Amino acid sequence: MTYFYVDIESEGFNPKEDKIITIQYQRLDYEAQKIDGELIILKEWESNEEQIVTQFYNLLTSDKYFTPIMTNHYFDFNFLIEKFKKYGLIPQELEKFDFLYSRFLIDIHSTLVIINNMKFKGSGLDKLTNKEFDGSIIPLWYEQKKYAEIEQYIIKEAEAFLKAFFIIRNHLCNLNLK
Repeated sequence: MTYFYVDIESEGFNPKEDKIITIQYQRLDYEAQKIDGELIILKEWESNEEQIVTQFYNLLTSDKYFTPIMTNHYFDFNFLIEKFKKYGLIPQELEKFDFLYSRFLIDIHSTLVIINNMKFKGSGLDKLTNKEFDGSIIPLWYEQKKYAEIEQYIIKEAEAFLKAFFIIRNHLCNLNLK
């Protein structure tokens, strides 16, 4: 498997109407429990949505073992699949779940819910790590063209995610359920 931290930022919550403004990913060395590459941030404001979506689609489909590690993959992949269809990368009639479940992925959100005493409310990465806040400010920053702030948010979010992921991984790998 080729593991990648994957996340997106969008200008809203509606994948049919709102734009993806960033797609970020970073290769991980799962066995060594470390980052294995730089954080790549594909930025809509430096090109356009179609270009960053196409670039990510090409990466995603170039390696059949590309395995995204994410939080709340439903949100991100709903956006990505909608945009893949919009730009003709996958057929319009393809069901979201057919594309999504035709590949491996890891989502740590369920584990965060368990850590949060089985409560969904308060189980966000921002609530359970040292991440300062959630991404709800991103659309406003995007509208105000505060791109440096968006990039700093993304960098801090990736750091918080990866720290949480490797802690979770270490604890789960050391469990003996026999």
